[in-house]
Amino acid sequence: MNNTGLMFENAGAFNALILFAEHRYYGQTQPFGEDSWRTDPSFLTAEQAMADYATLLYNLTQDWGAADSAVVAFGGSYGGMLAAWMRRAYPHIIAGAVAASAPVGQFPGVQGFDPSAFWQIVTRDATAEAGAAPDCADNVRQAFQLLFDLGGSEAGRQQLQQAFLLCDPLTGQQQVTDLAYWVQSAFDAYAMGNYHFASDYMTGHDGCTLPAWPMRAACQHMTNRPAPSAAAAAAAPAAAGSLATSRRLLLQRGLQQQAEGAAAPFKAAPASEHAAASIKSNQEQDLQLLVKLHKAAGLMYNVTGDATCFTLDMSGPGAASVGPWDYQVCTEFLGQELPYFPAGPASMFWDQGPFDWQGVEEHCRQAWGVVPTKFHSLVQHGGTDWRGTHNIVFSNGLYDPWSAFGVMANVSDSVVAVLIADGAHHSDLMYARPDDSAALTEARATIMQHVRRWVEEHSLRARA
Repeated sequence: MNNTGLMFENAGAFNALILFAEHRYYGQTQPFGEDSWRTDPSFLTAEQAMADYATLLYNLTQDWGAADSAVVAFGGSYGGMLAAWMRRAYPHIIAGAVAASAPVGQFPGVQGFDPSAFWQIVTRDATAEAGAAPDCADNVRQAFQLLFDLGGSEAGRQQLQQAFLLCDPLTGQQQVTDLAYWVQSAFDAYAMGNYHFASDYMTGHDGCTLPAWPMRAACQHMTNRPAPSAAAAAAAPAAAGSLATSRRLLLQRGLQQQAEGAAAPFKAAPASEHAAASIKSNQEQDLQLLVKLHKAAGLMYNVTGDATCFTLDMSGPGAASVGPWDYQVCTEFLGQELPYFPAGPASMFWDQGPFDWQGVEEHCRQAWGVVPTKFHSLVQHGGTDWRGTHNIVFSNGLYDPWSAFGVMANVSDSVVAVLIADGAHHSDLMYARPDDSAALTEARATIMQHVRRWVEEHSLRARA
């Protein structure tokens, strides 16, 4: 478990025990038998999970004669939210909390809540400011526009199927939108997992890794600049199939359609030979741009290197996370970026309109028979208002799009924000590496300084 490295590397210095407890309804913790979330998910809440943890900690510390020992909660992402919320809800049990990449402000009603901010950070990761090719974001934006332009006709959808090596034809506009979300999801993963080392954390396949700095690697496919060095190119896995052959077939098909007068998404060729040549050149460039976008997405979707075609598996709200997590999204709105958080015109994607709470409600009604309480998590947990709470570190990597909803400034001397300029999704919880940046190394040291202070203060009170 790579995202537990900070704990394992420091536990010895504190003579500490590391304890993992599984969240109810996930893994093997099924209160009503296999797939309990299908049988009766009504007891699946963050509050119930935290009560489980608190009860477990109380009983174990009593049984082990460790009632006076400090307990520090660590967590990343949703786990980071739980860690911070437990410190607030159970201060007599939790002495302090390290909440890494915890989007505690991702709820409607939180001051400054802007769901499109997530995608603005993804877009920033695809710019020179974050080390990517300078023209990457602009080319991605152009490619999505072309994708939707082609999706408006049957001939254009055929070109999209061939460009993206899809197993099945695109039969209508909804499937074109599904394709767009499918590609957007890959860039989402590159931003969250924009680590400085090859990692399988985002792929979910042991040994099948995204390359170091995956957003930069994807952007190498979306740039008009010269290709990287041979060594850098070798580090990035190829997309599925022979893309050179795919490009040739695609261009031949487009030109053949034009010659035969078939319906095409481009203007009919003018009589002038010069103008016709210009149209031909522009069409080839457009089709090549789509192949580039496919190659960029292929870093994620062909991570095993053996896919010959792709099947779209995203359709409608929450489809990417069917199961207990989607139920929690529907009851507590615990963060599902695609497509609940719409990308706006300031992103490199396409304008997906305003935040659609009615769409969320409709999905949840159909999927689970529930209508989410819009302000549940804000009322229960306070969003980004942590006044009156003590002993929490909120850490965020600035490459991580979830930092859009994090605590990004110190609340007090004991509720502090640690920002990592080149950090991705809870990268500070991972094992230290020789090639870690100074910012990441310093962040880990700062976190552990706070942990030591919490433990020492707890010990002083216990001896008093």
